[in-house]
Amino acid sequence: MDPILRRSSFFYLSTLVIFSGVLGKYLGVDPWPAFEVIPLFMPVYLAAAVLSSERGESYGFLRMLPVTDRAIVRRKFGLILGAAAAYWLFMMLVALARWSSGVSGPSTLVYVTLVCGYGLVLGACCQVGIWRFGLSVTTGVIAVFLGVSLVVTIVHTAGLRYKHDWPVLTRLAGLQWLAGAPWLAVVVLVGLSVAVFWGLMRLGIRVKASSEACL
Repeated sequence: MDPILRRSSFFYLSTLVIFSGVLGKYLGVDPWPAFEVIPLFMPVYLAAAVLSSERGESYGFLRMLPVTDRAIVRRKFGLILGAAAAYWLFMMLVALARWSSGVSGPSTLVYVTLVCGYGLVLGACCQVGIWRFGLSVTTGVIAVFLGVSLVVTIVHTAGLRYKHDWPVLTRLAGLQWLAGAPWLAVVVLVGLSVAVFWGLMRLGIRVKASSEACL
C-alpha cells in the first residue's frame, strides 16, 4: 500500500467514523431540524483530519519517499476529496431517508452540498497553508478555527432547540431559491467546488515544490 495513504488514511477514516456515529443517531429520533447542525460539523472534522495527518507525518519522511512533490500533493488532495465526498454522500443518503418524515426537503440537499463544498475548499486551503507557512504556524490558526466553529455550532444547536424564532439556515432566501431546482443546484455547486479545489491543488503543487516551511 502507498506509504502516504497508509499513514494518512487513518486520520480521515477515524474522523469520518465519528461523524457517521453523530449523524446516524438522527435516523431514529423524533423529527427536528437536525440538518441545521450536522453539516456544520463536516468542515471541522475534515480540517481536523488534515491537521492530524500532517502532524502524523514529517517533512523528512515525505522527502525519503521515491515520489515527486506532484505525486505527494495529488495523494494528499485525493484523500481530502475522497473524505469530503464520503461526508456529502452519507448526509445526502440520510436526508433522502428522512424525506418522508418532513425533516429534510429540497433545501436540505442544497444546504448539505453547499456546506460540504465549503468544507472541501477549506480542507484544501489548510493543506496548502501547512506547506506554505509550516505546521507550527498553521496549527494555531486551524485550532482557533476549530474552536470557534464548535462554539458557533453549539450555540446554533441550543437556539434551534429552545428558541422558536431562531434563524433556520435551510429557510434562507438564497437556499430556497436554489431549492426550486435542487438537483441542478447540487450539480452546479459540486462543479464549482471541485473547480476551486482543482485550482488549489495546482497551487499546492507549486507551493510544495518551492517551499520548505515544514522543515
